[in-house]
Amino acid sequence: MNPPRRALRTLLVEPSDAFLTGVTGWLGGRPEIALVGTARTGPEALAAVSDLDPDLVVVDAVLPELDGFRVVRAIKASPRAPLVVVTSFWAHSAARNAAFAAGADGFVAKDDFAGTFDRLLAELLDGRAREPKHRERSVPRGWRTEPAP
Repeated sequence: MNPPRRALRTLLVEPSDAFLTGVTGWLGGRPEIALVGTARTGPEALAAVSDLDPDLVVVDAVLPELDGFRVVRAIKASPRAPLVVVTSFWAHSAARNAAFAAGADGFVAKDDFAGTFDRLLAELLDGRAREPKHRERSVPRGWRTEPAP
C-alpha cells in the first residue's frame, strides 16, 4: 500500500477577483492541494514564494507591476524552484510559447481551467510519487509539452 501523499503547498497568483474567488474555492475542495496563499501582483508573488516556500505556483500571465512571465523567470532562477503553471485568458500559441520560454512547467487556458488543470494535477501527482525526498525538482513526464502549431 502506498503511503498517503502530502498535499501540494500551492500559491495562487491572480489579479481578478472573480477568477481568484472561483479558483480558490475549486482548489480548496481538492485534498491533493493545500492553498497556502494568494497574491495579486508580480512583486507580491515573488515575496510570497520566498515566504511560503510553495510546491506549486499557479500564476496569471498578466499581472500588475511585473507580468507573469517575468515572475516565472524570477521563480525559476532558484535552484529550489517550485513547479509553476501559467494561466491566461489567451489560449493561443503565443501565450503558451511565452509561458514555456519563461520556464513554466505547464500552461492552462482560463476558459478550460478545471478540465486542463485536473489532467496536469494528475500528472504532477504521478511525478511526485517518483520525486526524490530532497527539494530538487524535476518536471513530471509529459507535463511540459510542446504547444501545437
